[in-house]
Amino acid sequence: MKKWLKLVLFLYLFIFSIELIKKSLIFLEPQIGSFLTNNLSPIKAIAAGWFTTSIVQSSGAVSTLASALAGQGFLTLETAIYVLIGASLGTTITALIISFLTTTESKTDYRHGFEIALVYSIYSALLVIIVLVLEGFFKLFSKSSLFLATAISPKLSVLGVPDIIGTITSPIISILKKSIPDFTLLVLGFVILIFALKYIGKSVIAVLGGEFKAKKFIKRHFNSPIKIYVIGAILTAIVFSSSITISLLVPLAVARLINLRKAIPFILGADLGTFTDTFLAAIIIGKPLALATAIAYALFAVVGAIIFLPNITLLRKMTKFASKRLIKISRRKALYILAAFIAIPLLIILLL
Repeated sequence: MKKWLKLVLFLYLFIFSIELIKKSLIFLEPQIGSFLTNNLSPIKAIAAGWFTTSIVQSSGAVSTLASALAGQGFLTLETAIYVLIGASLGTTITALIISFLTTTESKTDYRHGFEIALVYSIYSALLVIIVLVLEGFFKLFSKSSLFLATAISPKLSVLGVPDIIGTITSPIISILKKSIPDFTLLVLGFVILIFALKYIGKSVIAVLGGEFKAKKFIKRHFNSPIKIYVIGAILTAIVFSSSITISLLVPLAVARLINLRKAIPFILGADLGTFTDTFLAAIIIGKPLALATAIAYALFAVVGAIIFLPNITLLRKMTKFASKRLIKISRRKALYILAAFIAIPLLIILLL
């Protein structure tokens, strides 16, 4: 019962934070609208999503904020898409950090763990390029997601979710708005969102029986690429975080319980499953553009799976090449990689 109560509490905080962000944005429209209109080119938007997610270590938080901004009209759908794909790259830093902190008896074991995180980063970087080309030249994701959102939105509105959400959140938000400035409320909402997303996944894992059982399940069922892909998508959808599910693979790789070839389909599936929190947030926000943003996030993963699921060997070879020949990986060099991972998008934001 205690585990379930914790899960309910964190789910409420997740919902509450989204409502707080949404209502704070309404009063900050002139300032935010002016900043975003004047400052975010496609490359800069990608860098903003990448850098912010690297710092807060939650693509869910950043994608939810992007969805809220698009829903309230502060971001164009195209710009939100670029922020989201940047966030999908930024979220890979969590697995990199986990691999860096994992203790091993040999350098070879350490490299196996690091390669799990590295292949996630390589895949995400390639996906950034693909999305940038397809969206920049053909508007593939903005047009497709808006079409689907327009068709789906009326059906979702029948659920009346925003009205229910407003009932359980409005009293507290009204009290806060009387004494706290809108910008402070926006920051507070974002902090609560990060906190909730961090612990929702852990609470779900606890309800399901703990991390040990999760690892045991993964080990037992990794026997075909399609099945591994589906497991990755479902588990990530349940725990609301690809960072959590993919990070679970690192100690398994270090212990030689899973290899890189089997990890790749799981990572591709996890990339699809991670859109669930953004989708839930879009339903709560109740705006077609917010829903289109969430759908675009899922479409990234679908395109990634279509391209790379039949080409697992290519991703594996690229990762092995990078870890063995280019990096000659050690803990100190891994730390340099983490520093560069954060510095690169920051420099893009500052210099472009």
